[in-house]
Amino acid sequence: MQCRVNSTRNTIMMSDIVWSINIMLGILLIGVGYSIYWIFKYDEWYPNNNVHSHITTERRADDSGHTELGE
Repeated sequence: MQCRVNSTRNTIMMSDIVWSINIMLGILLIGVGYSIYWIFKYDEWYPNNNVHSHITTERRADDSGHTELGE
């Protein structure tokens, strides 16, 4: 009789451990999801107004170091 009570108690304890792992995984997934959302929305919340480009709009005026020959 005592063994049966202990086995039931162990089953209940294992069930509690499984649920605590599920809860921890849920909290982890929510945290990771929020972090990814925050990273993607950061540029919209704090835009960078300084646009810096090394290529200008003029023809043959990029800083690539290549020049056209024969013209």
